Amino acid sequence: MKEYNRKSRYSYESKSVGLPFFFLVFYLLAVLIRPQDFVTSMFGMPLVMMITVTCLLFTVALHRPLVWLPPQTFLLMMLPVIAISAFLNGWGMNGLVESQNILISSIVPLFLFVTLVNSTYRQKIIMIITICSSLVMVHNGWTQFTSPDAFGWAGNQAVGGELRRIIYVGIFSDPNDLGMLLVMNIPFLMYFFYRGGGLTKLLCLCLFLIFSYGVYMTGSRGTLLGCTSLIGLYLLLKYGGGRLIIFSIIVGPVVATLLSQFGGLNSGEASARGRLYAWYDGIQYLIGNPLFGVGKGNFFDMHGLTAHNSYILVASELGTLGYTLWGGALTFTVYIGYRIFKVSKSDAVNRFDKSDVENREKLKDELLLNNALFFSMIGFLVTAFFLSRSYVLLLFIFIGLSLASHLRVIKMIPELKHLLSYSVLIKCGFASWVMIFMVYFTLKFTL
Repeated sequence: MKEYNRKSRYSYESKSVGLPFFFLVFYLLAVLIRPQDFVTSMFGMPLVMMITVTCLLFTVALHRPLVWLPPQTFLLMMLPVIAISAFLNGWGMNGLVESQNILISSIVPLFLFVTLVNSTYRQKIIMIITICSSLVMVHNGWTQFTSPDAFGWAGNQAVGGELRRIIYVGIFSDPNDLGMLLVMNIPFLMYFFYRGGGLTKLLCLCLFLIFSYGVYMTGSRGTLLGCTSLIGLYLLLKYGGGRLIIFSIIVGPVVATLLSQFGGLNSGEASARGRLYAWYDGIQYLIGNPLFGVGKGNFFDMHGLTAHNSYILVASELGTLGYTLWGGALTFTVYIGYRIFKVSKSDAVNRFDKSDVENREKLKDELLLNNALFFSMIGFLVTAFFLSRSYVLLLFIFIGLSLASHLRVIKMIPELKHLLSYSVLIKCGFASWVMIFMVYFTLKFTL
């Protein structure tokens, strides 16, 4: 117990007031429910921006400590890379505008979630909000799916003509984004199912079926794959040996690429092979501009289509520097989550006396919350392989939630604090290139 009480640079022994977190909840509701996008009286109101600035000011003024972790540094370093890349590719000062947008809409929210979600109570509030918001979106989608004119109560219309791919409003006005949110919420349902009583389990099962139907209504094959992959990946990571897991990480991109080529994900689409050529061209853009890439946003202008692959999109647009920073932060978050996922719950809780029921239960709960967030990130990794969602706000929110969970666990298991180091982050940056290399070699020998 002596080591547990020892303070560290990441300790949450702090001044943690409720007002900043209140605005964070308000921010999350504005991001997910988005009344400003379908309530006429709120059209044009920069609600999210206003809440972000307010929450940031209250956090800096009232909350301690202000948490800053290694992956946040990597993501912050992306901003000058974006600006320089744009300048070198003839985009002038617009790169500074793009960097500013990323800072305000992504990196600041990540900082707020890492800093303010410093307890299991707050974590569960965030999870419940995302689940309830997803249910609202599915209900709007169901009205689109069943109404004669394909309009939902939010005032928007399903896309895809007769296929009726459901959407929501704002940043979820694309069925792929809506589907990704649903997939990333499924592990949350599993957490509440595991921890709840009979009624809670029944509710979670019903919500799982509703969300699965929602994924089906989006018509997004990438998110459908992400949904179905969660079970298999759970079994692999839970029971697979280290060598099998490493082998799967290396072979996974190859299998996914081959599935795309042979129609496993794109059957019935004439553009299936065209997407593979987009991936190949993206890697060629990287080879032609290895350091800074072709510039953020220029892939579409050069190729005529989006990359349909978040990893290749970043590598081609921001080059070696940008992808190492972005991929390193993402890989670091998932890697730490995996290391905590592999911690034996029985061994972990035995660090406390059997009479210390409170801390034993708290640690057990923290480990389960980490597992839920870890598999939410796995859901993103899988779906992002087939979608261009490299810079979406949803990613940065979940990275922030995951890092906050890591801090809480490491506070109770100090032996793991060496993981929160820049040396681990740099290794993760190099490891993130496995994805690009394996896709390239597969395309090289199959196209």
